[in-house]
Amino acid sequence: MYLEHFQLHTSPFREELDPGVFFPEAGRDAIFRGLQRDLEEGRLFVKLIGTEGTGKTLLCKVLFEELSDAFEVVYIDNPKGSLDDVLRVVCLDLGLQAIDEQVNLVEELKKQLERLKKHGHRVVLVLDGAENIFLATLERLLRLLCELEEPTNFTLLLAGRPALEANLDQLTVYCTGVDIDAGYCLEPMSSEETGRYLIFRLLAAGLDKDKQQEVFTGEAVGMIYAKAGGNPRLTNILAEEALQRSCSEKSFMVLLDHVDSKADSFGGEQEENNLLETLPGKRKIFGICVGAAVLLLVLFFLLPGKEQVKKAAVPETVQSSAGDSVAVPAPESVNETVETPAQPPAPAAEDNSSSVVDSSAPDEKPPVAEKELQVEKEKPAPRNGEELFQERLRASAGWLAGSYRGQYTIQLMMLSSDQAPANVKKLFVQDEYFSIIDKLYILRKKTNPSTLFVFYGTFATMDDARQARNQMPIFLRKHHPYALSIADALTKTED
Repeated sequence: MYLEHFQLHTSPFREELDPGVFFPEAGRDAIFRGLQRDLEEGRLFVKLIGTEGTGKTLLCKVLFEELSDAFEVVYIDNPKGSLDDVLRVVCLDLGLQAIDEQVNLVEELKKQLERLKKHGHRVVLVLDGAENIFLATLERLLRLLCELEEPTNFTLLLAGRPALEANLDQLTVYCTGVDIDAGYCLEPMSSEETGRYLIFRLLAAGLDKDKQQEVFTGEAVGMIYAKAGGNPRLTNILAEEALQRSCSEKSFMVLLDHVDSKADSFGGEQEENNLLETLPGKRKIFGICVGAAVLLLVLFFLLPGKEQVKKAAVPETVQSSAGDSVAVPAPESVNETVETPAQPPAPAAEDNSSSVVDSSAPDEKPPVAEKELQVEKEKPAPRNGEELFQERLRASAGWLAGSYRGQYTIQLMMLSSDQAPANVKKLFVQDEYFSIIDKLYILRKKTNPSTLFVFYGTFATMDDARQARNQMPIFLRKHHPYALSIADALTKTED
């Protein structure tokens, strides 16, 4: 770890969002002030546009921490359901204890808004990842805004990628009462801002101010900017890896050679996604595959005899740290019978030596191979993402009984893609998620592509669920979890 090497308190480029480390340049502070003003003045609709990794979610979190207690913020990440799905979450989060299936959710929201208005409270509904909202849902949301009586105490904040702009343009005819142009766009950092951003993050992590100009050289900053294109998340990834390489070479400066020059340059949203997938996950999986193959070859050639090969049997698949099962060719079985011309049986030798001589086996057992076998025996069995996934699916059947007892849970995430099951399996084998695996439950919705919901725990009351959500570790809170009844969780899976 490079923290001690560079005398830092925390990792300066960690993935977890930290509202306490907010870089105000590249127009971020002006956008923050504008959003704050819009909410305080009661603007009905605001949008925040930016490509993946530009800091939309972080900006929202910073904004929420600065709002007064008069604001009730309902945050929904990656909303893909119907308008009723969205409003159900909003009403429950605003304090409604239970929702009957026959209730009119639009009218219920209006009642909740009116109740809060009497107490001087305003409501901000934030839909992050709003480019994924179904057009029909987005249309009904805009119509709902037009139905609210002025002056209203409700603001809809949509944060999303540029595709959100295109979706709103298609619904212009429904926006006569809503200014869909009201909003902000997050731009990438310039080369100079990238250099100041790196220093800003290092100082926030505890770097001595006298050393701030001595870590990233100008050439390294230039390469990071060339590869990340001013995107904060990609800048963090490249800077993190560069610090690690610098530390491994016992250097106190990040040089040009320490920056990954093989990373694809950022030239748009698709290229960014490819780079985010490539750095660093694919290199890890590739390294694990190569390491597994090398280990297999070493065991195959070094093991001295048939019995020892049996003890060191290598599985046909190797579980990677990301949860993938990587196929590895198995060696030919040493127990395979070889047919030879029939011969009379040889008399047993007096020294009890075997009548079959293995020409490939050495006369003596190398002590190195013995040690390797011992290490191999002591290794824990790799976690199987498929088995964990199926086990939690089975456990979820019993967990759903809580819906009849009026119990509550916390939704961690909703994944809707062909890769959703594979992504969940990769999560389950990670140390953090494996440590709480008994509290995770999965529900499936028959859609195309596949949709999976992951929930956490069972709670007697909504307050208990909300308190548990507020006390969750960072790796769970980054999914923006929210509390709901198990009955409502089950409703999400209905076709």
